[in-house]
Amino acid sequence: MQGKTEKPKTKITKAQRAELRLKFGCRCAYCGCELKEKGWHADHVEPVRRDFDIVRAPRGSRVSHVARSNGRVFHPDRHDLDNLFPACSACNLFKATYSIEGFREQIAHQPERAQAYSVNFRTAQRFGLVTVIEKPVVFWFEAYDASKELEPQLSYFLAHREAYQD
Repeated sequence: MQGKTEKPKTKITKAQRAELRLKFGCRCAYCGCELKEKGWHADHVEPVRRDFDIVRAPRGSRVSHVARSNGRVFHPDRHDLDNLFPACSACNLFKATYSIEGFREQIAHQPERAQAYSVNFRTAQRFGLVTVIEKPVVFWFEAYDASKELEPQLSYFLAHREAYQD
């Protein structure tokens, strides 16, 4: 990738991280799962896109070279508290460098990918254990209302995600 890279600003503090976790009721901004005090990620909503160097792999590796982070990013201006959402590790790692809409599209393609590439999925589908349904991908942050009680709101969200789609 071409472009100027810089070292990002300093990491967020423990207090900022604790406050970020509360942003959507201690839930992942994307799937709505509960975030324990440790083990969750601070996701850049608009990605910073990390830079890396290609270096020789350690001896005994099955490859000759590997990508290693050099600590620089392509959009250091995006490393800002306003651009961070609390996310479970699964959502953050899957989102990677996608925008919100790009992430939404990738999730929407998962059923067709599972049908195309997973014999286990197709077997479960043949036996009626799995059913693919067409519905919009709605994120927890789009449905969350901090002024309402969390539990009834979460239960309704999980059962009726399509009601939140515009």
